[in-house]
Amino acid sequence: MAADYDVVVVGASIAGCTAATLLGRAGARVAVLEQRPDPAAYKTICTHFIQPSATPTIERLGLAERIEGAGGVRNGVELWTRFGWIRPRLAEDFAYPRYGYDIRREKLDPMVRELAAQEPGVELLLGHTATALLGTNGRPAGVRAVDRERHELELSARAVVAADGRDSHIAELSREKARVMPNARFGYFAYYRNLPLPTGDSMMMWLLDPDFAYAFPQDDGITLLATFQTKDRESWFKRDLEANFEAYFRGLPNCPDPATGERISKILGKLEMPNTTRRAGRPGLAFVGDAAMSADPAWGVGCGWAFQSSEWLADELAPTFSGGASDADLDAGIERYRKRHRRQLLGHFLMTSDYSTGRRFNPIERMQFSAAARDGRVADGFAAFGGRSVRPNEQEFARLMGRTIMVSARRGGGHAQLQPLSGAHADGTPLPACVVTARPRIDGHITPVSSVGDPDSAESVVFLHGNPGSRRDWDDLLSRVAPFARAVAPDMPGFGRAERPRDFTYTVEGYARFLGSALDELGIERAHLVLHDFGGPWGLEWAIGNPDRFASAVLINTGALVDYRWRSLAKIWRTRGAGEALQATTTRSGLRMALRHGNPRGLPRAFVDRMYDDIDAGTTRAVLSLYRATDDPGGVGRRHADALALLDRPALVVWGAHDPYLPVALAHRQREAFASAQIAILEDSGHWPFADDPDGVGRQVEPFLRAMLAGERTGAHAP
Repeated sequence: MAADYDVVVVGASIAGCTAATLLGRAGARVAVLEQRPDPAAYKTICTHFIQPSATPTIERLGLAERIEGAGGVRNGVELWTRFGWIRPRLAEDFAYPRYGYDIRREKLDPMVRELAAQEPGVELLLGHTATALLGTNGRPAGVRAVDRERHELELSARAVVAADGRDSHIAELSREKARVMPNARFGYFAYYRNLPLPTGDSMMMWLLDPDFAYAFPQDDGITLLATFQTKDRESWFKRDLEANFEAYFRGLPNCPDPATGERISKILGKLEMPNTTRRAGRPGLAFVGDAAMSADPAWGVGCGWAFQSSEWLADELAPTFSGGASDADLDAGIERYRKRHRRQLLGHFLMTSDYSTGRRFNPIERMQFSAAARDGRVADGFAAFGGRSVRPNEQEFARLMGRTIMVSARRGGGHAQLQPLSGAHADGTPLPACVVTARPRIDGHITPVSSVGDPDSAESVVFLHGNPGSRRDWDDLLSRVAPFARAVAPDMPGFGRAERPRDFTYTVEGYARFLGSALDELGIERAHLVLHDFGGPWGLEWAIGNPDRFASAVLINTGALVDYRWRSLAKIWRTRGAGEALQATTTRSGLRMALRHGNPRGLPRAFVDRMYDDIDAGTTRAVLSLYRATDDPGGVGRRHADALALLDRPALVVWGAHDPYLPVALAHRQREAFASAQIAILEDSGHWPFADDPDGVGRQVEPFLRAMLAGERTGAHAP
């Protein structure tokens, strides 16, 4: 039977309409199915950045004039890292496209749809949903579809093109599975008026290692702000979304304050953004745009790759629409397209997918950023690579790396002076907008403190981290406590960003004395303790000595460690020579691998990276001194339990069931110290439940603390 069409394209957005337009110009009869009935429909979750590599395709389509006529902006880029600004200055004779475009999808999508509909041979069928593939022996020969009134029609065709996005229904119907690589970031963006950029029409990008921030100039004088952050911050960030979103941009170098502009949209976002790739073609079936490959949106490649992949497909299939070409010839064209798609994009996809794990910059990337910040030719090459005009597997990229190495060698090893960030971004990562940071001097030592609530309140929740740990462990719980109480979280000496004094007494008693000094300095007379790991012995030692100031306790995988004996890792730390050797040989990847044990959910990579970054020689000295000074942790635990039982304070015990260091049986023994303790066991968590399940911990801790601050006494309940 003769085909109704040469090609049926499913999806009438950028990829589908580009493919249909170019196939129609090649003489093909094309049907384009789009499930949305409105010709002005558009994709809302998109930052609208089109990479320069797609500009030749846009010009070929005849869209460049339309985009610019609609107010679209020719984009450039200025990029900031801790090594300084990278400012490409691309000359007129630059070998690659010098700009892409920024234009909102509410203008672009109807524009490409209209372009396709105007092409002779292309039929646009709005309000139609594909429900099945036609054909036998696994080779598609068209689609079955229904319209909005559920009327069914069959469209036979020589080939089907899936342009229906990352969750392609055509892929599901054809059983073409995607390779999925997780993305450890979430993203939010919003539109502003009257927020001009100091770079004019050039986008601004901040690579904050491991976060991203963008400011894009858009059509009609609109500016888009976007942030992509590691998922360890998701829980607290979305809780107070507006405040956290705008606070994130304050303090970024040269970034305009969002408060000086007018936000004209909701804050839009995406929490799950996996990287997906499929085989781009097989006999009778091709995938374009996000249906073929959907990479980390933080790099702004989606729109550009939609244009380009559709052009490559049309070019490979164009010869098959002349007289006499067989389906075998068409399938050969699809196979050429598949190979071309893989050759052009796979390298970029794998690199961006690797970085989407939330990892920190590797040494090669640091060298690139440093060289590009100081050398114009490296900056230009970086722009060509970042604009996806240069592939990582071609000679031009090798030449760029050669220049990078030469500049690095000439300038002294490639290490430009790191540029500081101001305000809440001082350590390179954001804090909740409600959190205030200070660096008071306590007992003569600088001690960073995160705090929320009324600083004059004499009653406060006090968070104490353990080993390894820092005040940043408590970001999520601080944001939960902020609406109803004062709370503080210090970095204890030797940890986080606190000083590592050689003359400090690194013992349980020494830390308890320091805690008392800190509370005195901060004006806290009554404390509700939230403790983790070694923060438990520190805090409980203070509580026993200050019963009139101790109000309640939340014990997270810690407490009175009755009859506890050191386990293997602690035994190594307590052994002179072996402890030093283990600390000295622990690498970032080694720490990440070690912490997989006992954490079934897995710890966020950014959380482990921050833990590793906080460890230096001073931390090592503190850890080894502390463990070697604590000969009998079980005896300390028995002493704590006996003394605390006499106080009869309310307590909540939260314990990750898979803790390999402090076994879950210790959770129930906390009733020897706190007879009426509530006990909550988190079955899928390990030693750091506030990191691997912040919402689960928050659901237990927040109501308990609310009750304590309201003066209520909660009763015990069975675990």
